[in-house]
Amino acid sequence: MFDTPLATVEASDSVKPAPVAENADSKTIAKTEIVVAGILALGGYTVLLLRLPYRSPVANILLSTLALSSLYFYLRLRLNIRLPRVMILCLVLSIVLDVIGNRYGLFSQRIASIPYDIITHFAASGLSFLPVMWLLIALTRRFAFRLPLGFVTFFSVTTAFSLAAYYEITELIDERLLGGHRIWTPRDTVQDLAADLIGIVIAAVCYSLAIRTRWRLDNPKFNRPN
Repeated sequence: MFDTPLATVEASDSVKPAPVAENADSKTIAKTEIVVAGILALGGYTVLLLRLPYRSPVANILLSTLALSSLYFYLRLRLNIRLPRVMILCLVLSIVLDVIGNRYGLFSQRIASIPYDIITHFAASGLSFLPVMWLLIALTRRFAFRLPLGFVTFFSVTTAFSLAAYYEITELIDERLLGGHRIWTPRDTVQDLAADLIGIVIAAVCYSLAIRTRWRLDNPKFNRPN
């Protein structure tokens, strides 16, 4: 159903043998670069989401395209990781749900007695989890780490939920410092986070089951003895 990183993470061309010390140093530099890239990505995430409801759809589309393109080309050109189109689509859909809700005033509406706000957080967090876990697997393999699937899934869940919680923080910053109005009731943030967590956990279970067989073939070290 989903492409696994092993099939899409490509080896670097013309890699020459080097002493162990040089290899270790280059790995350290690469990891440091990823940390810096992660901080920049968080900054871009903040800029994109901080005033998302108040921008025009065209402005949101342009900023989202810039953010996703930067992520794709950094992974492709610097780390030799090709992010599958389906994972990009998941990120696009998660943004589209938010943009549509703001554009047509749906966050005050209910669909089948469920608030659109809850539906958006549930669906967007579940969709966003898939590229988070895919990328985590790709990065661990890129740097030759071998981890149990359960550990990777757990860490992916905590990462995705942290990003969802950070989104709620951007809403607070917008409301407190920039004059926005995005926290409608005292329970708004708690309900949003609950919907986020449910969506992430369901996505985690489904994705883990979808790749479990392939994972066992690619990681025989973690197979249980008969």
